[in-house]
Amino acid sequence: MKNIKFVLVILSLVCFTASQAQNSYFTKFRPAKQWSAGLQISPTSMNGDADDLSFGFAGGAHVKYSVSSSFGLKISGNLGQLKGGRADLSVGSNGNPMVNVGNLGNQANTEGDSYEMTNNFKDVDLTAVYTLGNISFLRPLRDVQMFMFFGVGAVWSEAEGSFTNSADAKDYFDVYGADYFEGGVEDANGDPTLVLADVENVITKYKGRNLTLPFGIGFKRTFGTWLDLGLEYKMRWTRSDQLDAFSFPDQRNRSMDVYSTLGLQASVKLGKKGEEEHYDWLNPIETIYADLDSLKIRVDALSQDEDNDGVSDFFDTEADTEAGANVYGDGSVVDSDGDGIPDHKDVERFSVIDSNVTYDENGKAVDTDGDGVPNGLDVDDNTVAGALVDVNGKEIELNNNACCDCDNVTLPSIIFDNNSSKISPSSFGILYAIAEKMKGCPGLTVAATGYTRSKSGEQLAWKRSNAIVDHLEVNYGIERSRVTTGFEAGSGVEYSTRRIDLNQAK
Repeated sequence: MKNIKFVLVILSLVCFTASQAQNSYFTKFRPAKQWSAGLQISPTSMNGDADDLSFGFAGGAHVKYSVSSSFGLKISGNLGQLKGGRADLSVGSNGNPMVNVGNLGNQANTEGDSYEMTNNFKDVDLTAVYTLGNISFLRPLRDVQMFMFFGVGAVWSEAEGSFTNSADAKDYFDVYGADYFEGGVEDANGDPTLVLADVENVITKYKGRNLTLPFGIGFKRTFGTWLDLGLEYKMRWTRSDQLDAFSFPDQRNRSMDVYSTLGLQASVKLGKKGEEEHYDWLNPIETIYADLDSLKIRVDALSQDEDNDGVSDFFDTEADTEAGANVYGDGSVVDSDGDGIPDHKDVERFSVIDSNVTYDENGKAVDTDGDGVPNGLDVDDNTVAGALVDVNGKEIELNNNACCDCDNVTLPSIIFDNNSSKISPSSFGILYAIAEKMKGCPGLTVAATGYTRSKSGEQLAWKRSNAIVDHLEVNYGIERSRVTTGFEAGSGVEYSTRRIDLNQAK
């Protein structure tokens, strides 16, 4: 029993995993109905110890959820009746039925037990349904489908049986006694008796619940967008010998009972608004063909570039880029300093980025007094033209007699543009004043110190310092040996990634 359960669980997981992958793809293709519900009517047959063919009748309802075009889960329930017997009696030459008197358990066609039973049952089961025939590369979807299923369920039985031949009744009572006949032992008048000679009928009964393992095959046909009709043959294996109320330990007794139904089913397909088709009637291969067509359209889009910016329309986030503009890989226009003016229109591509700074239509930071420090950062935005200012835009007043004071020298810093080692014209006046001071103090040596926050920034700091040395040497004849270069960590230093400090060397 445990092995059977294990196999069923593994098969269910494999089917569900494969269909779930299919489902995740087809839901992206188009929405479809996934639910169906309906009714069924079924003739029933009993396959157990009482296995002479006698048909009963059952009716019930079912609900199915289609996980994909080929896999679904179905809940079914029935109320009905099982009938059966152990005799297929013929009539002898004397006109009397031929029975198996004295030969318990013999079920030959011409002789047998005269046992008959009826089981008023109800059942419920959950099955995994796998639809066959709706996947094909060569033909369109047909109107008729075949499906297979297996699962697990339960049956509630209320069975009663008796021997219609008094000789059989006496034989079984004589061998097994009254303990096997919970329904009673009766004489010819229907009264209880325990006297063997008076026994005319013995009654067996069973009432209980048992596990079932349903499996089978079926066919169904679609009738439009909302109705399916089908025929389903379902067998239910039970680990019980009681469904036919016959459990005598004779040589022909079976250890389990099986019953089956042949259900005529009508199912209504249910779904949301806009879902016209049902999963069970979609051909997955057909959807793949359609998706290949859409894929071809996407491939064609890869070769199109309407704005000629070098980025195909499929990836281009800005499909109307102006001619001549540089773009990133997604087609958006390059704006190196993030001032809102694209580089192809920006006359100052590496402007100071600060929330207090304003920029004109050409991307240039507004500097009213032209001292090289943008408004918003300039503490004195009315500096006299040509005045020497510090990094905050404050004018530096030079002492005309400073030429003779060479012991306590204070020199201004040089500010560079972002990521640049080129000296800005606004710093030329500062370097002129430094050169004059160094000429007036022949023994003065200067340390040019840059600041960096990373390994790559050391190279930039070195280039900036050497740019100052080159400028002083070329333009003013200051010997290179009088200026030493170096760099320090820039953490906590104002404008640390842009400034070079010039200090009297000790």
